Amino acid sequence: LAVVIAGTGAAIGWTVQSGHAARTWTTATDGALQLTADAGLRINDVLVVGRDQTNAGALLEQIGVSRGTPILGVDLAETRQRVLALPWVKDARVERRLPDTLHVTLVERRPLALWQRGRDFTLVDQDGVTIENQDIRRFHNLPIVIGEKAPQRAAEALSMLSSEPDLIRRVRALTWVSGRRWTVRLDNGMDVQLPEIDPAGAWTHLATLAREHGVLERDVVTIDLRIPDQLIMRVTPVARERAIAPGENT
Repeated sequence: LAVVIAGTGAAIGWTVQSGHAARTWTTATDGALQLTADAGLRINDVLVVGRDQTNAGALLEQIGVSRGTPILGVDLAETRQRVLALPWVKDARVERRLPDTLHVTLVERRPLALWQRGRDFTLVDQDGVTIENQDIRRFHNLPIVIGEKAPQRAAEALSMLSSEPDLIRRVRALTWVSGRRWTVRLDNGMDVQLPEIDPAGAWTHLATLAREHGVLERDVVTIDLRIPDQLIMRVTPVARERAIAPGENT
């Protein structure tokens, strides 16, 4: 009996150390999955919902299945993680629709602005996440944000600026200054310096001045709204020379 027990223990030890048990289990599992595929539980279609910007070829590569793959053998959690690695994908759900369809639902990132760093531009979504390696020429109409942490604050800033529809249409760029406040560049090259405290109120005040006094149509380089209840305008050199020329109207 002792000899038999010792022999059995040695056999088990050899099986585990050699990986024979693992190979046997894998072979059995693969065989069982093939039986389910032969019974009709195999992938015939991959149905994707919510794809707009995501490259179809890259998506299928990340899903990593082919027609005829046993559908019960697909690791849904692992497949989802691979899909989430794609730059446009914010969230994803991967499901089996038996007998033969893998159903993938995508939630894609929504482009909000272009983040400028020197001469480089990177697409930014509404959550402040950068969408790397994209052809930004398709998004040239988006506003530009400049400054450290600007992408994370862009959604809030643009939402605030949208309170004045006539003005937001003229916004071309926003610079986050010293981690405290925004300077807004308009389509005519004019810079609007918003205050750290109550920038929304200052923006509304500017909209009122634009409607009632046409301040945005004057020869002005900068409008400074950083001091409450004050409006400081820096005019262009041409306007300054005209203002001090004798006999000219100011």
